Amino acid sequence: MSVVDILVGLCLVASVASPWSISIPPAHLTESFGFQTPLCWLTVVALIAALFIQGRAAVIALGVAELVVIGWFAWAMLVVTTPRFASLPFPFVGTDLIGPGWYAAAVGLLIAAGLVVKEFHDRGVPIGFDLWVLTVIPGYGLVRLGQGFRGIVWTALFTAALYFGSTDSPDPAQFADYGTSGNVPPPMPRGPEYVLLGLAAILWVLSIAVTIRQRRSRFHIVD
Repeated sequence: MSVVDILVGLCLVASVASPWSISIPPAHLTESFGFQTPLCWLTVVALIAALFIQGRAAVIALGVAELVVIGWFAWAMLVVTTPRFASLPFPFVGTDLIGPGWYAAAVGLLIAAGLVVKEFHDRGVPIGFDLWVLTVIPGYGLVRLGQGFRGIVWTALFTAALYFGSTDSPDPAQFADYGTSGNVPPPMPRGPEYVLLGLAAILWVLSIAVTIRQRRSRFHIVD
């Protein structure tokens, strides 16, 4: 077992032991730790499988983990638009609801996907459907195509935008403290967070477009 494998394991342990959703009593949202969340366990099993199996099965395992991580984020972004949140006097953003356990799982996914890409390169595995699974993670499709530096730049830009956007969210303890009296924190401007999350979305779409273009160029695909 390599040091990188251990890092993935630590991320998964942190994911299981940390909240995936925080407590917002006025919106009837309770804190949920990873070990209480079936989707967390699905991610853990999928990433462990991706590390210890090879070929198509490893790619499928990565795809499962991607679906869970992206799906949880999408759920958070959508649920804040429902009446249970929109009726409260606080401008909620999806990242307000996401606990540190989700972020630990996302980091574990990034590392595990990098290991899978390296293994494929070392074994000389021909590029196939795995490219599209990896392209879901910004920059990883380019790395699979042999453009490591460009891919890492795209990954760094995307993760930076997502991370700094999420830091604009109030501390979960604030929601818990106000929630004891059935209230939410005072309204605050959310413009910077929307800008950064919007930038992350744009970078994600552009990274997919660039990967498709590079694939066409590499394999001389003509419409």
